[in-house]
Amino acid sequence: MKTRHMLLLAALVAVVSLAAAQSPGRVVMGGKAVTMVADVVYAFPAARPRVVAIGGTDQGLGVFLSTVDPGFSTLPSFDRQAGVEVYASYRPDLVILKSSLRSGLGSGLETLGIKTAYLSLESPEDFYADITTVGTIFESPDRAKELVGYYHGIVDLTERASKAVLGKPGAARPRVLMAQSVSDGFEVPPDSWIQTRLVELAGGTPVWKGANPGSGWAKVGPEQIAAWNPDVFIIISYKEKASAIAARSMSDPRFAGLKAVKTARIIGFPQDFLSWDQPDTRWGLGLLWLTDSLFPGSMPGYSAEAEARRFFALFYGFGDAAFSTRVLPRMSGSSR
Repeated sequence: MKTRHMLLLAALVAVVSLAAAQSPGRVVMGGKAVTMVADVVYAFPAARPRVVAIGGTDQGLGVFLSTVDPGFSTLPSFDRQAGVEVYASYRPDLVILKSSLRSGLGSGLETLGIKTAYLSLESPEDFYADITTVGTIFESPDRAKELVGYYHGIVDLTERASKAVLGKPGAARPRVLMAQSVSDGFEVPPDSWIQTRLVELAGGTPVWKGANPGSGWAKVGPEQIAAWNPDVFIIISYKEKASAIAARSMSDPRFAGLKAVKTARIIGFPQDFLSWDQPDTRWGLGLLWLTDSLFPGSMPGYSAEAEARRFFALFYGFGDAAFSTRVLPRMSGSSR
C-alpha cells in the first residue's frame, strides 16, 4: 500500500512539475467528480482567482463554492461530459482533473499540448498527497501542510477513541452497513472507496466488504440487507435529506427484523451542500461523526456543529456569522 502511494505521488509530481514551472494563471476544472476536485482547489485562496471555467458542481443539494467565492457564480460552466474542444476554448494554462480521467479526457488534452494535473482523492493517504500537489501548483506549501495536518489530527483522534472503547473487556466492533439510497433501493460502495475506509477507521466492520468487486456502486436488495443484519445501518443520500430516508427505513416492514431497527440505529449521514461520506474535503467531518455515532461519548466534548465551524473556518475562511448564514441552515439530520 505504501509503495502504491509513493508511486502515485511520484507520478503526480512528474505531471505537475511541467505546470508548476510557472504558476498557472488560467485554470479549468471539469469531468467526473469535479465537485471534489474543485473543493480541494478552492481550499487554497491563491487558486481561486485563477479559475476561469468549471464543470457543474451541484450534486443535487446546491452549489457550495458560490458561498466561498462571490465570483464563482459568474464563471463559465460546461457539461461534465464535455470534450477536449470545450476545455481548449478557455485557453487554460492548466486543467485539473480526477485521476480516473487520465487515459481518456486527460490524454486528449495532453495531445493538444494542454498541461494537466490529476488528483486521486480516493483515500486519506491520497488526500495528503493531492493537497501537497495543489500546494505546489499554487505556490502555497505552508497552506498545504496546514490542511494535511488537520486531517492527520482527525485520523489520530478517532483512532485513539475507537481503540480505547474496543480495548475494554467484552467490547466488539459494531457491524456496519453504509449504503446509498437510490430510487429503487440501496447501493453499497466498493472495498477501495473512502466510505468503506471510513467505517474501518471509525472502528466498525463494514458488513458488505467483499460483496462488491466492481468499480462503482452495487445494488443490494432487502434480502441481502436482512442477511447482513447490521448493528448500525448508515444511509447516504446525495440528493435529499438522508435523515428523512433513515426515518422512513425505520418503519419499513422489510427491515423490521434488523438489529439496527430494534436499537434505533438506522442513521442518516450528515449533509450540508454535500454529504460528508465521500472523497470530498469534508471526509474528516464524516469520520469524526461516524466515530461518535458508533461509539457515543468516545470523544468527550465532540460536537458536529462545532467541528463543522472549525472546518469551514480553516478550509474556506468562514467566520461564525458566515457559517451561521451560509452553512448551518443546510446542515441536516444527524449533523446537528
